Amino acid sequence: MFRPTIVAVTKGNRGRIRLRVFKTLRSPDQLITNRSSHISKFDEILDLGVGKSFIEKYKKKYKLL
Repeated sequence: MFRPTIVAVTKGNRGRIRLRVFKTLRSPDQLITNRSSHISKFDEILDLGVGKSFIEKYKKKYKLL
C-alpha cells in the first residue's frame, strides 16, 4: 500500500479550492507532468504533499470543512 498523495487544486484564479487525495500513486511526479490525466489541465496545483498529515494541514490552511 502506498502513502496517500494530497493535492490542493483550484480551477482558474477565482475557483474554489478542493483537496484531491490519490491513494494508488507511487510518486507525485505523475501529477506534476503536463500530460497527466489525474488532474485536469485547467486546474492549478496550489500545494502537493505525501502522507496523511497533509490532509489536516491543508484543510486548516485553506479553511476547508
